[in-house]
Amino acid sequence: MARKTMAFYPPTPVVIAPEHQLRVEIGPLYVACSIADQASIYAFEFFELDNDINEWSDVFFEIKNNSVLLDKYSGNIDLCYNFREALIIPGEKMNSAASADFLSLIYGESNRHEQKHDKLADPKNMVNCYRIRKTILDQAVRHFHLFQGHHVYTGMLDQLFARQDLPDQLLQLRVYPQCFIVVLMIKGQLQLIQSYTFETAADLCFYLLSILKEHTLRPEDTHIEMSGFIEPHGELHQQLQQLFPKRSFSTLAESALIPEMLESYHSHYFTPFFNPSL
Repeated sequence: MARKTMAFYPPTPVVIAPEHQLRVEIGPLYVACSIADQASIYAFEFFELDNDINEWSDVFFEIKNNSVLLDKYSGNIDLCYNFREALIIPGEKMNSAASADFLSLIYGESNRHEQKHDKLADPKNMVNCYRIRKTILDQAVRHFHLFQGHHVYTGMLDQLFARQDLPDQLLQLRVYPQCFIVVLMIKGQLQLIQSYTFETAADLCFYLLSILKEHTLRPEDTHIEMSGFIEPHGELHQQLQQLFPKRSFSTLAESALIPEMLESYHSHYFTPFFNPSL
């Protein structure tokens, strides 16, 4: 149900220093655990999940039993949720009833979720409203002594809002197992952030082109920033190369990574899970 497909540790036994932070990111089909400080990654584990999850308690149990990191850490855990049921709402429209109505309108009614929200570091005072399965929150309380939860969109948008180097038209793409997140910014203004599932490279490219068409933008005028599970010589990257002449990988400095990471993967694989500037 939960398979550890990546694992990178320091050459000596794992000892957590006071400056280290454990981050656990939970998505529909993966869990990533990393220990890092503000300059570098100290250890990293990635678990892929089956797509027929019935009990999150089983997932947490398996990961806890197979993780070298979770039993070593007793501090406050940075818990990041990567699920599609999220909306960015203007601050003046934000209240619990209104956000619940918006989420239900888009994603349907549910009594299996708990509603959360994160404030964004944006001068327009926007709020990221989202909901998380109660079973995930119950298991987090059970397995983690202390944790601070937030949605993956929050960190992505806060980083973009803080940048001074944004092109006029930017697509930011993060690819995970069978899903991806795309952000569209036009002249520094947020136009869209959305999660999608996909099976083939053609599926992903279709979604990107549909987004541009809806905003009357052309691929040749749009810069795409890519990170996550994209093979530089794979089918997905080849198709993106054909569509977007303006493109770049969002990479981490080699000094921020464990050397063994670069023996099998490119640094942009790990960008979604680590930001040395935070």
